[in-house]
Parts: sequence; C-alpha cells; structure tokens
Amino acid sequence: MAWKETNVFEERMKFVVAWKRGGWSLTDLCHEFNISRVTGYKYLKQYKLYGIDGLKDKSRRPKYHPHQTRKKIIELILQERKDHPRWGARKLLASLSARFHMIRKWPHPSTVGRILKQNNLIKPPKRRIRKQSIEQPFSHALGPNDIWCADFKGHFTVGDGKRCTPLTVTDAYSRFLLCCEIVPKADTTNVIN
Repeated sequence: MAWKETNVFEERMKFVVAWKRGGWSLTDLCHEFNISRVTGYKYLKQYKLYGIDGLKDKSRRPKYHPHQTRKKIIELILQERKDHPRWGARKLLASLSARFHMIRKWPHPSTVGRILKQNNLIKPPKRRIRKQSIEQPFSHALGPNDIWCADFKGHFTVGDGKRCTPLTVTDAYSRFLLCCEIVPKADTTNVIN
C-alpha cells in the first residue's frame, strides 16, 4: 500500500471548498476533516478576511521579546565601538556605564559581544596552521642496534638548586633504553662527553 501524502495548506483549501459547495453542516464537515469546530470557524474566518493567504501557516515568532536589548542601548554600543574600534565588549561596557550612569541596566558583556558580531564589527580570529607532530623516528631501523636515538627528557631542579637535564639513548628498533645520563647543560660539548 502506497502512502498518501497530504499538505496542511491543501487540506485547509479542501475544507474551505467543501464548505463553499454546501450540503454539509459545519459540525459534520469538521468531523469529516478530523478537526474541531473552533478550528473550522478559525479557517473560515481567516479565508474571509485574507483570502487564500489566510490559510497559510503564519510565523509563530513573538513580535516582542521582553528581554531584548533596547535599540537605544544597541546604538550607544555601536557608536562607542566606532569611536574605539580596538576595544572589546568589557571595555566598551565599562566606558559606557561610566559615561551614561543614568542607565542602570546594561547588558552582559557576552550580549555586547553578540551585538558587535551581528553588526560585523568583530573580525574572526586568524586560524593557526597546525604543524603535524612527528611521532615516528626519522628513519626506519632494520634491526636491533641499527639506529640509536638520543633525546633530552625535559629538566628539573635538584636539592641544591642546580638544573638537571636527563639525556636518554634508546635503540630505535626495540625501544630499549641503552643509557640515561644526567647532563648539567643541554649543549653539544656536554652531550659528546
């Protein structure tokens, strides 16, 4: 069995056309279309007032939001940003609240940042090019003792306050630790000795 696709707008049109043809009471027609009488009256009223466009879905977005930032404050923020293009949201807010002390409720710095972003006054940060880390040895060892790797494993301070730098020598093939020496300074002469 194939599914029968229906559209809300088309169903409302069918309802209005059936009502205009006559022969139905509104109660029976609403029962046939599986809607309440209140909804049926609503569709007929919208059709009489606005025509076919009245049967289309309207936006459910609220016309006014009680927590929305006032336009006057937005204009002040944008003007302050134009006067000081390098300032961020917190500095702009501090400057505005000092100058306009009669305004008691200022938006949060994150809201100021969002206002600046919406008006294209914030440049996106430059993306850093990530360098790929080298996790493998530079050359592949064919067998044990073929290649040795020397590496410094950071540094730490000993009890007398001197800096201690451990130097490790490992076999690249087996990863066996051949030597671990404490070197006072990480330079060529100390490593060779």
